[in-house]
Amino acid sequence: MVESAVQRGSVAREWVLRFLLIVISVLFALSLAEMVARAFFPISDGRDNVTLDGRPIKDWFEPGSVYRQVSNEYDAVTTITDKGHRVPGTDGNPDVIFVGDSFTYGFGLRDDETFASIYCDRLHLACVNLGMPGSGTLRQVERLEAFITRWNWKPKEVKLFFFGMSGSFSSGNDFVDNFDRYVREHAHQGLSEQDQREITLQSQQPIGFAERLISWQEWLLQRSTLVRLVKYYWGPMLKSLVVADPGRERMEVALIATRESLAKLDDLSKQVGFTYKIYLLVPVQDIIRGTDGDTLATLNRVSPILVISTAHLFRDRPQDYYFAFDGHLNAQGSRQVAEFLIQNDQPHASSRDSR
Repeated sequence: MVESAVQRGSVAREWVLRFLLIVISVLFALSLAEMVARAFFPISDGRDNVTLDGRPIKDWFEPGSVYRQVSNEYDAVTTITDKGHRVPGTDGNPDVIFVGDSFTYGFGLRDDETFASIYCDRLHLACVNLGMPGSGTLRQVERLEAFITRWNWKPKEVKLFFFGMSGSFSSGNDFVDNFDRYVREHAHQGLSEQDQREITLQSQQPIGFAERLISWQEWLLQRSTLVRLVKYYWGPMLKSLVVADPGRERMEVALIATRESLAKLDDLSKQVGFTYKIYLLVPVQDIIRGTDGDTLATLNRVSPILVISTAHLFRDRPQDYYFAFDGHLNAQGSRQVAEFLIQNDQPHASSRDSR
């Protein structure tokens, strides 16, 4: 029995040593790979807006400015009109106004590559691009109303592009932006004590493992060239594997906020006299996971009109239409959206021109 116990102890020590050797070997290999990556494949994290000669800028929408959006995936010249929005623009009354977040603005795209520019150039329409990076739906509608009021515009149509995924609660998602603003603004705005408690509880849902993993990824991206290389080459696949579940409570608050924001757009359309359409843009992981239909159904629950999805445009090879590292539509993806809009609106535009 004593020999048996000694043997078991010896086997256990042997397995511990093997495990430690494996860990040390893996750490050594990763360290070596990191050094090689930094030496031969340097790649930066994030993006910058700089002047044409490379000096950093602070204001995205300084009237009359021209700057470059620069990252490891693009170097895109960006022009801001004298009115303070990205081109296209018009001195007169716009036929169509594009409203949305960074996807509508054209993250990583040259002026002539945004779907707003392609659409308006092809159909010979006077257009305005009010896309605003980092904005939620309510902020987008407020921006639309401010420009309409200031310049006394009477647009014929407004196209709002909603970027979101109902099965994820990560940054950039309009559902998340709408949720954050709603919670922030309704925390102490004359609500009953019970309503305040409900909103607070719904907004304080415990952070799940996937959300923690995503936050760790951001930490690693800032420090590791190897991790940045992995994301650069396999970004879409990685995004589809790790998705932060929003949870029922947070999603319900996000939907309340989204419904109120879209209702404001509906009211504005009646006051000013324009028609409008709502289009859904989804992240690449929503298409790869096959859940974009759920996102469309969820958004339609709170939309005053039927939402038009664009996900079908990218089903053949989703990764070809998005920047792998950045996650926004690339030039090919933007072109797909523009062609879809043109195909649907060209008969209407032609009949209007003939008049």
